[in-house]
Amino acid sequence: MKDFQYIALADQFEISINNGTYPVGSKLPSLRSIREQLKVSVGTILKAFMVLEDKGLIVGKERSGFMVLRTSVSSIHLPQYVENKTFAQEVAIGKVLQEASFPDLENKSYVSFFNAVLSPDLLPFNALRRSLQQASRDLTGQHLQYESAAGNIHLRTEIAKRSFLWQGKLAADDVIITNGALEAVSLCLRAVTKMGDTVIVQSPIYHGILQTIESLGLKIIELSGSPLAGINIEELEEICKSQKISACLLISNFNNPNGIMLSNEKKQAIAAFAERMKIPVIDDDIYGDLHFQAQRPTNIKSYDEEGWVMLCSSFSKSAAPGYRIGWCAAGRFTDQVVKLKAVTNVATASIVQLSLLQLLKTGAYDRHLRKLRPELHRLMLLTIQAVENYFPSDIRMSRPGGGLVLWIELPEYINAFELQQKAIDQFVNIAPGPLFSNNGDYIHYIRISCNNVWNTKVEEALKRLGRIIKSTRVDRGR
Repeated sequence: MKDFQYIALADQFEISINNGTYPVGSKLPSLRSIREQLKVSVGTILKAFMVLEDKGLIVGKERSGFMVLRTSVSSIHLPQYVENKTFAQEVAIGKVLQEASFPDLENKSYVSFFNAVLSPDLLPFNALRRSLQQASRDLTGQHLQYESAAGNIHLRTEIAKRSFLWQGKLAADDVIITNGALEAVSLCLRAVTKMGDTVIVQSPIYHGILQTIESLGLKIIELSGSPLAGINIEELEEICKSQKISACLLISNFNNPNGIMLSNEKKQAIAAFAERMKIPVIDDDIYGDLHFQAQRPTNIKSYDEEGWVMLCSSFSKSAAPGYRIGWCAAGRFTDQVVKLKAVTNVATASIVQLSLLQLLKTGAYDRHLRKLRPELHRLMLLTIQAVENYFPSDIRMSRPGGGLVLWIELPEYINAFELQQKAIDQFVNIAPGPLFSNNGDYIHYIRISCNNVWNTKVEEALKRLGRIIKSTRVDRGR
């Protein structure tokens, strides 16, 4: 039996629970009947049910089997999107960032939902420690030397091998190791643009990417789209025909902050558009490994035939934030990106590359992901449930199929910056929506990270946040 079979089985039952085949309050079939019908072991079935129990969807009762507690779908509507501004603008995200608060959260009373980074309790601590020890035992001293600008060849080989998971076909020479995904994005932008050029980005988008674009002196066009399907390909192509566009920066899977995943058909259409229009597409797929289904989703690079798609990714969100190991596969622009990497900072630190290599070669990274993904899904479902219980009923909320964050649209009278400050006063931190737009749009939106190990303290923090939002409505009505 494959290790992921129990996850696929759990997904199958989750779908059946959500579509009403097994209604809330009903019993699931017995272990014996499932074994006979699906030809799987009782151990596999029990592991699948443990996944569903961890998510809070079912509960096991002694001598009674397993009963359905709730669905994993929400009745809350998806967030709306802001109208496009289809003209090039100077980037000034620095001004928007000045309105946000970045408090010192050393006080243990705080619960922060601000950063989209794994809690230390969710990291593969022992595996990382062993891999570092192994890397430092190399008597040749390789871990003390500079690596090549492109990165350790063995690590690049392991990353290339993993491309089959998303139907890619990378070779080691296609991969460049960087200091996190943000450097990968920056290097790719520098390879295909010059100061004053215009790039298209999807909106909303991670504020770190906007800061990178601002630092390079580029202009942007923000392109929003359906809360389910993402950007409109016809609109993208129309803009590129009417204006000079040097590159497009898009997110294949679980966009930060609104969680959108592009369909395979749309990913394929974007790759074909890049080839047809001869416009580089930078595909930021940093969250692809954090999917909640049995199979890893494809990305735009999966459908790239002529090298116009530049894939960027990282292990910061899934394994070790402090390692700062990212990578890119820059297609026809690989040589330019390698040269830029060399003159920027020579190479990425050798010992962390070697440590990550051990993590990949030994299978420790995949074992970690098999545990992490169901746990992240559980944390997201628990957060969604708490938001439904404690926030006003007229909010809108995303329902991502992976990643770490929820995007919440609050009533229009809420100012996200003011809400953040009130929340900080109550020892809670959130990310205001305007941080994810150059224009400071999404003023009544917030992003909440589902990265804290669930406990009473976390739930109480969400309850306090809900009270603050509800009290804002009362104050407004006076």
